[in-house]
Amino acid sequence: MRISRKFLSLLLIGCVLCFSCHFAGVPSKAATVQTGYVNDYDVNVRADASTTSKSLGKLSYKTVTVNGSKKGIVSGDTHTWYNITYENLTGYIRDDFLTLNTVTVTADPNFENQIKGFPDSYKTALRNLHATYPNWNFVADGIGLTLDEAVNLEITRKLVSNTSAVSWLSMGSGAYDWNKNTYVAHDTNWRVASREVIRYYMDPRNFLTASDIFMYASLKYDASIQTKAGVEAIIKGTFMEKGNKNNKYGDYAELLMAAAKDANVNAYALAAKIIQEQGTAGTSDLISGTYTGYPGYYNFFNVQTYGDTHAAKVAKGLSYAKEHGWNSIEASIKGGAVFWAGTYIYYAPAGQENTYVKQDTYFKMDFNVQNPARIWHEYAGAVHDALGCGQKLAKGYAGNTSTDITFYIPVYKNMPSAVSALPAKNGNCNNYYFNSIATSGLSPSFSRFTYSYTLVMDGNQTVTVTVPSGASYASNASYALNTGKNTVVLKVKSQSGYTNDYTLNITATKACTLYVDYGQGGSTPTVTKPPLMHGDTNGNTVVDGRDLANVQMHILKVKLLTGDAYTAADTNSDGAINGRDLANIQMHILGVKLLK
Repeated sequence: MRISRKFLSLLLIGCVLCFSCHFAGVPSKAATVQTGYVNDYDVNVRADASTTSKSLGKLSYKTVTVNGSKKGIVSGDTHTWYNITYENLTGYIRDDFLTLNTVTVTADPNFENQIKGFPDSYKTALRNLHATYPNWNFVADGIGLTLDEAVNLEITRKLVSNTSAVSWLSMGSGAYDWNKNTYVAHDTNWRVASREVIRYYMDPRNFLTASDIFMYASLKYDASIQTKAGVEAIIKGTFMEKGNKNNKYGDYAELLMAAAKDANVNAYALAAKIIQEQGTAGTSDLISGTYTGYPGYYNFFNVQTYGDTHAAKVAKGLSYAKEHGWNSIEASIKGGAVFWAGTYIYYAPAGQENTYVKQDTYFKMDFNVQNPARIWHEYAGAVHDALGCGQKLAKGYAGNTSTDITFYIPVYKNMPSAVSALPAKNGNCNNYYFNSIATSGLSPSFSRFTYSYTLVMDGNQTVTVTVPSGASYASNASYALNTGKNTVVLKVKSQSGYTNDYTLNITATKACTLYVDYGQGGSTPTVTKPPLMHGDTNGNTVVDGRDLANVQMHILKVKLLTGDAYTAADTNSDGAINGRDLANIQMHILGVKLLK
């Protein structure tokens, strides 16, 4: 979903310095720094102060260093142009694409102690936020996975609009039909996001600004800082500003405050979530109260609204509302708040109270990577949902620089120093997959989405690889192997420029050479459908926690399995999917009793 400049500019309370500029270490004395926030997508950085000047590159939603300014060099141009630097890029951006901010950063030993748990690549941004918001608290929220491992859990789960550029779309399992050469639709109007887009939204260093950081704020109720005036600031300009048809409460702000108190949930978060789900106009059939078959019923939080068509989603959501007695605006908002709190913010599975990390921030609700065995327990599929909700939540705190707020910011294991970039929008596809890898003795048999293989070599041998049209082989033509165990990584480069790795774990009985025949392929060949494997609900030839989650969701009627996925989930072939199948998959994963 495109976020407008105007919207971002309104939300922007303060900006932070980019990670590569002045204060890589602890500041030794006070320094005033002017920064700017690029408030649109693909903004040109020009060689000089003119739209006719050469574009040196493009930036999207980034915080930059501002070096100076001058008026436009073309006659009649009344704009101010700012000379900016972002990493290795220096040039000019026009004033309507840049929101300015000035911060004075001083040495603060107490604050340095507070942020010592963060990698250095976080600290410059946090110091600049601290300069404006001295009472904000930042907690390094450790995740027991690397960033790439966490992203891998979300691949196939996170979605972008079907109007998104091809370069933002995945061609992975369940995302692209390689037989028909078409992207697979999910929930009618969505497509699976690419690995690189997911990585961008999961890297916290992209969002350590005063408007974006609120997706890491606590979603618990706090009467000392959450006020009706704050709720009114969030709902201003939306359908909720003008009141409601409820008899007990005079306006939405009052109702939201009451619902928040009852459910022990952040009042601002409730308001922001409703706007995220229903839009600013509030014209959804789910909250009209007049939908055919469900008159008088409302579902403000879109609970259980899934399906392949708009009608199916509305019917599912209003059926849930009817079952739970949400027969008024008040009942829907209060009931939805209780559902939200009990299902995410305070919830922990029985027996896992001491190990389950509660999903008490927008980020944790949408990216449950701190509970990888329950990765399916996520609120929204849209990859940008947590960010959008956080930006709306920020409006409730606008202008208050003394509020005490705590942010739980994810820190992954072995955090890379480079910040994940938002991919460019273009027509280049992410086809970084081999069409085939062929050589004698390769195990298992090649599958496009299997990335690790074993091979025993008694002498020189050739492996032949082919790639889709537009992709290219990106590794060596040969590999010298030592006697014993060797690892060879074969890379394929997509049309979009990103690479994917396939690993050959080779045992050589003597020193020899592996040669790679990488004649570039043409059109994509027909993919032979592999035989069904009991327990393998997603067709990736591996039975693991994802399959267990799929079966759990089917049994709970959260997301029903169909077709081959249903057949695979029915592990004992008795025509039903139930607790026996769940136990069989668990035993397989634990190695107690393997499925065939």
